[in-house]
Amino acid sequence: MRKLKQILTLLMLAVTINSCAIFYPNTDILMKVHKGMSKNEVSSLLGAPNYRRFDRSNEEWEYQKSVAGNGGNTVIVITFANDVVINMDSFSDNSYNNQINPVINIPVTDRPIGRPVHERPDPYSRSMREGEFTALYNKIKSKPFKDDQLEILQLAAGSNYFTCAQCVRLMSIYTFDDDKLEVAKIVIPRITDRENYDNVISAVSFISSEETVRKLFGIPKR
Repeated sequence: MRKLKQILTLLMLAVTINSCAIFYPNTDILMKVHKGMSKNEVSSLLGAPNYRRFDRSNEEWEYQKSVAGNGGNTVIVITFANDVVINMDSFSDNSYNNQINPVINIPVTDRPIGRPVHERPDPYSRSMREGEFTALYNKIKSKPFKDDQLEILQLAAGSNYFTCAQCVRLMSIYTFDDDKLEVAKIVIPRITDRENYDNVISAVSFISSEETVRKLFGIPKR
């Protein structure tokens, strides 16, 4: 009986060590991550990240965790600027279930922010990384004609997703609300952090434009 218990204990330990993701008892731990936290505080809470990426002043830590109550794994992406948290994104990734993901076994590296090696099935799981977005922004801004600029944006939106902050930055290329709204109509359907819609509303000047933005987000009139 004692040997059986020892064998079961060793088996459980082996499963834990070889697991693709660290197990969390519940989702409450995710609610403890907030803006302004230091890297040390995040490390104390979540441990070392599975992946680490950086681009200029921004740095991303990605965790792949198994959380009780969530189907599959939970992927957590935390963005730092000046060594403090400025953004967090978390989503379920069921694609890791019942298969071997070659990315899991890659150690933490200081590779630049770019496309993940493993393409996840949920299109809303990842907005454009800062380096990619900056390149797109500069390309659009370099074009002298609005039609050419919007064409580039339309093509980019076909295969990319954006944050509200990125939408605002793209709208800032233009002075007039009509032009800003043309950008909003392209970008808003591809926005991942829709809860931050107020930032986009603040980017236009007139009440009628604000109502148009609300309608694009599907928000009822006040």
